[in-house]
Amino acid sequence: MLISWLILFSSIVNGGAAPAAAVPATAVYPDPVPKQWQIDGIELGDPSSEVRGAWGNPGKIESDEWQSGCEVWSYTGGKNVGMCEGEVSFIQVTANAKSANLNGRMVKIADKDLRQALGKPEFQADDGWGVVNGSDSLKVFVDDRGNPVSLDLFDGTCSV
Repeated sequence: MLISWLILFSSIVNGGAAPAAAVPATAVYPDPVPKQWQIDGIELGDPSSEVRGAWGNPGKIESDEWQSGCEVWSYTGGKNVGMCEGEVSFIQVTANAKSANLNGRMVKIADKDLRQALGKPEFQADDGWGVVNGSDSLKVFVDDRGNPVSLDLFDGTCSV
């Protein structure tokens, strides 16, 4: 028993991790929380005040045809934000915007650039492809020729 404590103490003092034998078998370590995606300074769940602070006032506000009681805020330059109960429910940057700031990195809305920035697609569909981060999906919608139409961030995993 004394030897286990000496090994543990020595590891801690020397800056190393505790040996596996010194860690109780009942220790539970949580999975690391994936970093939430941010597009052009906003992310899912942000309040309307954050959106207005980052993007200003929308040029147009319409009812969301897909989500009852929600709104779509449209901005010049090809950006849209879904707002439900005062919080961001989706973010869309269209090809008209030419580029987007994804987690602090400027990415052109072009197939090659998006594939390089996002890596290997985790899901593929007739209308696009994308990647998943926790419970959020980032999808590149494409036209009939495979050219990007928009980059959309939404809550919920997408498998089709």
